[in-house]
Amino acid sequence: MKIKMLPAALAACVALSLATQADPAELALPKDGWASWQVEAVDGAPAWCCWKNWDERDAPRTPCNLDRDGGNYGSRDDETTDALRVYARVSGGKVERVRVLAASCPVEAATPIRSINSTTDDSARWLVALSKRSAGEIQGLRDQVIPALAMHRGAFAQNELLAIARGDGPVDTSQNAIFWLALVRGATGAEAVTDLMFNDQRPELRKHAAFAITQSKSPNAAESLIRLGNTDKDGDVRARAWFWLAHTGAPNAETAIIAALRKDDDHRVREEAIVALSRLPDERAARALIAAAEDRSLSQEQRKRAVFWLGQSESKVAQAYLDKILTGSR
Repeated sequence: MKIKMLPAALAACVALSLATQADPAELALPKDGWASWQVEAVDGAPAWCCWKNWDERDAPRTPCNLDRDGGNYGSRDDETTDALRVYARVSGGKVERVRVLAASCPVEAATPIRSINSTTDDSARWLVALSKRSAGEIQGLRDQVIPALAMHRGAFAQNELLAIARGDGPVDTSQNAIFWLALVRGATGAEAVTDLMFNDQRPELRKHAAFAITQSKSPNAAESLIRLGNTDKDGDVRARAWFWLAHTGAPNAETAIIAALRKDDDHRVREEAIVALSRLPDERAARALIAAAEDRSLSQEQRKRAVFWLGQSESKVAQAYLDKILTGSR
């Protein structure tokens, strides 16, 4: 049984405070109390819910307390859902809290929850309008709304998410949209992230896309990262490409990273390529670092750096190699 916890920033429920305005995206929310509505989920949407205990393999679901932040909130066993429920709490006409859970997830609240009707697209429009109205009023609100938007099925949610990723708003907001495009929007999202990785003019977003593509189900993630590492004009982007390539565990990762170590003319990239070798899975990292340490075509500093990372490894292969160096019994 696998359990997936949401990132800390996403494990907390979305909190916001803004005046209700007449808007085409406005839903028929009550003036006070909780409201909820059901929408269609994107294909493969994780079944977000709350769990009694993360450490127990057979721990059952437990009702999510809508009035509280956090909790054991996430998905497990790669369980997916085709339906979501959106929950919004209103006080005096102001939305105070929003949560999105699998429709099958049990919930509890201190006050009754009123069920209302909404289409999936209208719900997505409401989330987009909510984030835009609150921009500048509550820092980070748009970033908090993005996961909920990403879970909604349909072209509208997809296009709005991509618009946020490509937009000229705060960089961290675009990065958040890129992450969720990759994580939950399937092949279409992965294609959008790949396009951003190669064509966006902002290096910080291309770097983030290199990370995000490793969270997607793209069968071409490793191939794309190798291309990025070989072609991007920014050294930091190339360095991140090699770092995340190592994390994919692709069979040809060592070959591509060592080639970059030998030919890239940016010393920062070469240094980070050594770090990337240390991030390869299992004994592959140790063997790749040993190969780098013994490669006399590399500079002395690069070879020393490879030995340093061998020293940080708990691998038996690494420790045996270091023992040979220290005792001179090579």
